[in-house]
Amino acid sequence: MKSYLADLFVLSARERSHAPAWVVRCYLALFRPPMGKTIRVDMVTSLLKNYDFHGKRVLDVGCGIGDLAFMLNARGADVVGIELDATKVATATSVARRQRFEQLRFIAGDVTRLAQMELGQFDAIFCLALLEHIQDDVALLRQMQRMLRSGGLFVMEVPNARRHTIPQVEAEDGHMRAGYVFEEVPALLGGTGFRVVKSQSRDPLGLIYYWCLLSRLLPGSMARGRLFVFLAPLFIPLIQWTSACIQRPGSELCFVALKDEL
Repeated sequence: MKSYLADLFVLSARERSHAPAWVVRCYLALFRPPMGKTIRVDMVTSLLKNYDFHGKRVLDVGCGIGDLAFMLNARGADVVGIELDATKVATATSVARRQRFEQLRFIAGDVTRLAQMELGQFDAIFCLALLEHIQDDVALLRQMQRMLRSGGLFVMEVPNARRHTIPQVEAEDGHMRAGYVFEEVPALLGGTGFRVVKSQSRDPLGLIYYWCLLSRLLPGSMARGRLFVFLAPLFIPLIQWTSACIQRPGSELCFVALKDEL
């Protein structure tokens, strides 16, 4: 794992669970990050493996701890990450400075007010694991479409509305809706000025649901979080293997779209 990603995950884990840094680093040396983002980033990497980001101006909307933004910057993009959580922004900014990522900037702000931030135009916009948290998702899509240059790239990742869910987990995560239907997303994006050109899905057997369900066998959010982490080396390979073998929409959906030339 790249040193900047390890630093991000170590700092993030310490803030959430106060785990010793050496424990987190040992875990990361043995396994991949135990988060849904592993699956999400896999889809993005697969769909855009041949895309040249050099010299491109990129916006990561709802960037979280900033791992995707760092990866895009490492591929040559000039990246701006927007995140509501100021603590995550401070962590990502400190790692960027320490690791000397000069064309990478993080801003703490409400993504529903993108138009008021006066960030200019972008060649590519990423929106991963965010839209399900937004009350007026269509309004946000339209804001992002206006900020994208003609012919620009839009990448969106969302949960499948047909997946099994745990109501308490959905509420804790702040989801406004269960997700989106795979076959309906192209029309949704088409209605807001995007044309879907690629799509991909992961977890056709809904194993993420069972992963979360098992992690809730322990009482207390911290204990559950740790069990979730330790179950990851079992579930992530299973999800990757079943996703390769079974071709049908799964729990996680990813779409690549273009803003058509005017």
